[in-house]
Amino acid sequence: MFRDRLAVLAAAMAFAATPAVAPRIALAQSRPIPLSGLIVAQAEVPKLFRGAGKIVAVDAPSGFVTISHEAIPGLMDAMTMQFEAKPAKLLEGYKGGDRVEFELDGKTYSLLAIGKAPELK
Repeated sequence: MFRDRLAVLAAAMAFAATPAVAPRIALAQSRPIPLSGLIVAQAEVPKLFRGAGKIVAVDAPSGFVTISHEAIPGLMDAMTMQFEAKPAKLLEGYKGGDRVEFELDGKTYSLLAIGKAPELK
């Protein structure tokens, strides 16, 4: 069986090296590929929204935080809502009562960044 595979491989290499095939391969490789009508998959970039509020509860090990937040323009009204932090490590060091500013993915409502808000005077 191994010999049969070697024979097929040798035949394919010999065929590709023949003068009738080699110029077509070189020609195909030198032409630019037309891009009209080409469909390219794009990675979806999350639309980010910024908010501010006060932490009501935090479960850092599981990655969930409940925040009573102000209105987030273009996304949601003011409310108290639970968010999942991605990654969960973002929540380490936060506790209930902390005033925070945060960034959300507008599609999944995942918390992508969080920081302590400046104290109000």
